[in-house]
Amino acid sequence: MIAFVEMTVTFAALTALCLFLNTKTRLAAGLTPLFVLCGTMVWYSTLGSVHMLVPAGIVWFGAAATACVWLWRKHKDIRWREFFSPAMVYFLLASLAVIVLFAVRRPIFNEWDEFSFWGIAPKVVKTENQLYTYNPGEMRVSTFVPGIIMLDYAFQFLGSVFVPWKVYAAYDILFFAVFAAAISMLGRRHWHIAVPAAAVLTLVPYMVSVYQRGIYVQTTYMNAYSDIPMGLLFGAGLVLYFAPRKKTPILMTGAVLAVTASCLSKDMGFALCLIAAAIICFDLLFVQKEDVPFFRLKGLGGKLCWCASLVGAPLAAFFGWAAHMSVVLGSNRFDIGGSADMGMVQMVTTGIAELLGIGRTQKFTDIMELMKSAFFNTRLTMFSVGAPDSTLGRIFNGSGFITVLLILSILLAAFLLGDKRMRVRTAWTALWSTLGFAAFYIFTGFTYVYVFKEELAYGLGDYNRYIYPYYAGWLVFAVTMLCASLKNAKPGSLGTLFLLALCGGCIWRADAYLQPQLTVLDYPDSHYAGRRLQVEQVEAAKHYLTRDDKVFIVSMTQQGVGWFQLYYEFYPDVAVDYSFGAGEEFSPDIVRRADAMPGFFTEEQVDYFTSQPFTPAVWCDYLEASGCTAIYMDEWDAAFAENYGALFADGLKSGATLYRVEGAGADMHFVPLNGEEAAS
Repeated sequence: MIAFVEMTVTFAALTALCLFLNTKTRLAAGLTPLFVLCGTMVWYSTLGSVHMLVPAGIVWFGAAATACVWLWRKHKDIRWREFFSPAMVYFLLASLAVIVLFAVRRPIFNEWDEFSFWGIAPKVVKTENQLYTYNPGEMRVSTFVPGIIMLDYAFQFLGSVFVPWKVYAAYDILFFAVFAAAISMLGRRHWHIAVPAAAVLTLVPYMVSVYQRGIYVQTTYMNAYSDIPMGLLFGAGLVLYFAPRKKTPILMTGAVLAVTASCLSKDMGFALCLIAAAIICFDLLFVQKEDVPFFRLKGLGGKLCWCASLVGAPLAAFFGWAAHMSVVLGSNRFDIGGSADMGMVQMVTTGIAELLGIGRTQKFTDIMELMKSAFFNTRLTMFSVGAPDSTLGRIFNGSGFITVLLILSILLAAFLLGDKRMRVRTAWTALWSTLGFAAFYIFTGFTYVYVFKEELAYGLGDYNRYIYPYYAGWLVFAVTMLCASLKNAKPGSLGTLFLLALCGGCIWRADAYLQPQLTVLDYPDSHYAGRRLQVEQVEAAKHYLTRDDKVFIVSMTQQGVGWFQLYYEFYPDVAVDYSFGAGEEFSPDIVRRADAMPGFFTEEQVDYFTSQPFTPAVWCDYLEASGCTAIYMDEWDAAFAENYGALFADGLKSGATLYRVEGAGADMHFVPLNGEEAAS
């Protein structure tokens, strides 16, 4: 209940800032949530990078309080009918719905990468009130850009403890802000356009990421991964700029904030934000007829200044984060490493050279052929019809090609249904967004060639997650252009019928792929049963431990996911050793890698532990050297019990999960703290 109140107060502050923007600047109401949220991401990211997160939060809520006072004094100037436009009504209702839903259901993190970064990072930030780069702990990744995490912190700020479901709610509110902006040009007499358009937009995250009817819970709208937020933020800058016809300084400021927020969403967001900035700059310089003043500068000079801002702001964010990484972490953002061990600039220049046939390698040829084949043949969206082995199914297979055709079809409809200026604008944006996609797709191919290991590169690992962000933002932008063209369309007109057909088609495909009882709407409690049991077990174990303890974890799970889950649950109450990342292998026959050693080990210690088979004696030496005082047994097999069971006082037969490390050297042994034979 407390978390619900905190979230509601924060959302009320957000709404107050939106109302202030609408009243003071006359920015369309539907654009204000996206403006505020993008500004929030940039604001918290900037101050967080200089160790000032708490002041950032105080100022943010202070601004909201000031807005409330100003609105109270200027209440006669508020245009309530204008504020409660279809877009704003959609945003408010959808956002409040997810807040209430998550407050009641209280979902928790359950996906692999949520524990490796996207869930643990916001927990670290909230707990320490510092950016995660200042407290990396045992996090394996601490160099990702902070924008999405900072958005969550804004909604966590008022609470005293970290609440996982607030992360989901914050991201969903961002989604709804983007969708509201896409229909922000529609007034109260345009409900016949706004309702089907909002339905299509709400389904976009499902449309571009679900490609088969599953038997498990579909976690879209209930996921902390940054892929869909990054894609929608790519579309956000385009939506903010193109949704209204009149371009004003406050609108351009919002576009600058949006492309900067896109840059801060994920590393690949930098490429996406530059594509968005380029499209906007072209329109501003060559299509936009009216002046867009930059302070007192008008004409071409003003437009050039806005173009410089659109490109310069994300560049400043990119290089600013690179400087932060260098100072705080000692890391070089331009050194991407990978299989080719090259820098970012070298990767791009080498890739372009090979693309042009200069020094082309067999690997480059193979990967690019795989990328080409995947574009036409790999199913990754809902836009498929018929059985996969049927003629219809092979043609409409939900591939990238079909998705691009659909998006271009929507843009074609916007072109045909718009007025003269809208046609010019749509034609150019369709061209540049298509070329932008081609560049993005080729760049993604470069990462497979030069960054990924052989097995992942030739298997196009996580291909869908790398590609569908562009589809998501592009599709939202296409719907925006369609709505702008239909602004004056009457019910029953050809344009509205096309939109209804698009809406019906999306609902049809969603019905074919989604089961409501396996979505955020009505997922079963059993979905989190295993994780909730794990949480209970860890909370019980914490009663036997203090902040002076350090726990070694034995969790022989696939890819070591168990270790990451347990590290998340123990944090921040009990220190956890990296434990070699846990993983499936734990036997006297293996030799540990240097990258699995604690950072504080001396060279001699690293040499010792990476040159010896991991026998029981070597394990005891490691526990002593690393300062581990307890062992948490999560998952192990019979071979582990046979090889290491003699070290445990109960022979691993009492059902205990927590053991105290006692003795040293040859006398070291492990005494159960819980279970049937626990010491009293």
